[in-house]
Amino acid sequence: MAERRPLSPDAQRARQLLLAGLAGGHAAALTAVGLLWALRGAEAGATGAIGAAATLAFYTIALAVQLAVADAAPKVVLFAWFASYVTRVSLLGVGLAAVLANAERWAWLDPVALFVATISTVGGWLGLELFTYSRMRVPVYDDPS
Repeated sequence: MAERRPLSPDAQRARQLLLAGLAGGHAAALTAVGLLWALRGAEAGATGAIGAAATLAFYTIALAVQLAVADAAPKVVLFAWFASYVTRVSLLGVGLAAVLANAERWAWLDPVALFVATISTVGGWLGLELFTYSRMRVPVYDDPS
């Protein structure tokens, strides 16, 4: 079995942000889906779960790509981010097109639940990620003393 190299400081910071986002996103998603299920019924809960899962996948892929290229040159990081963004948005567009093309099959979807779960998950992800980032030690900003 090959021995794993330790992560670089940049990769460690990227992993820390990924884990914080996952924790915050999942906490918010589970809360939102549970409340939607309890207050609006099973269809709202299922719709919320779809929205939360898509949101978690969107952000997880973004930070996983950033973790993969954390030690690369800035131009490579920018290209990787841009390529992942275009891919993620395109996949969401394909999903939306599939739902709209078969609207009668997806009539049970609850737009309010989708909105609430998606926004809650985004807020949870970004909230804990920003909280974690605000407490991170980034050497380029630290006073040398």
